[in-house]
Amino acid sequence: MFVSDTVFGGIKRAWLDYVWLVGARAENRQLKETVDRLSILNRSYEEARLENERLRSLVAMSENPDFYIIVARVSGRTPEFLANVLYVDRGSKHGVTINAPVLSGSGIVGRVVIVTEISSQVQLITNPAASIGAMLDESRTPGVLTGTGDPLLTMNFISATLPVKVGEAVLSSGLDGVFPKGMMIGEVVFSERGKDNFREIKVKPVIDLIRLEEVAILLNSPVSGNL
Repeated sequence: MFVSDTVFGGIKRAWLDYVWLVGARAENRQLKETVDRLSILNRSYEEARLENERLRSLVAMSENPDFYIIVARVSGRTPEFLANVLYVDRGSKHGVTINAPVLSGSGIVGRVVIVTEISSQVQLITNPAASIGAMLDESRTPGVLTGTGDPLLTMNFISATLPVKVGEAVLSSGLDGVFPKGMMIGEVVFSERGKDNFREIKVKPVIDLIRLEEVAILLNSPVSGNL
């Protein structure tokens, strides 16, 4: 009897341990699924919050009485020109025209180069074909910013004798007839005397052009219902 009871007790304990283990695994699985769902939900809320912040900054620009602005979403990029071209979901039916300036909340993104009825192609300021009339913020000296295809821009036609320090802001001069004067473009990250009469200056855009999700487009006139 003693041996039978011992064997039976061992089997019972093993069975209970097994049942407990199966139940614990099921509970852990349910808990993990719940945590995963909550993580996804929290991420969705965070994405919505970040998008609202970006849109608020763009909408604030539209309240400037000097500009007519619509907000557009980035709808595509061409991989081989990832840092140089993007596409947005606004076109001629929304009032967008060729050469319309494209902005973000804190600076210049580029200009529209191709327009269809419902979408547009934007040439970013980093594009090798891009150029902007620019000026140094402190000295107000005008020059021309050109894209290089790389993250940094080149500022041309600044005298080699002019002291230009790293960290100085670079603004639009308005002399190109495209971008309004005084808009932020970037800041100087490299400045040295060149081999000729001009300084060698590199400028880092203030906008992270790779991670753009929404932009603002300046229009020539307001368009009813364009949002």
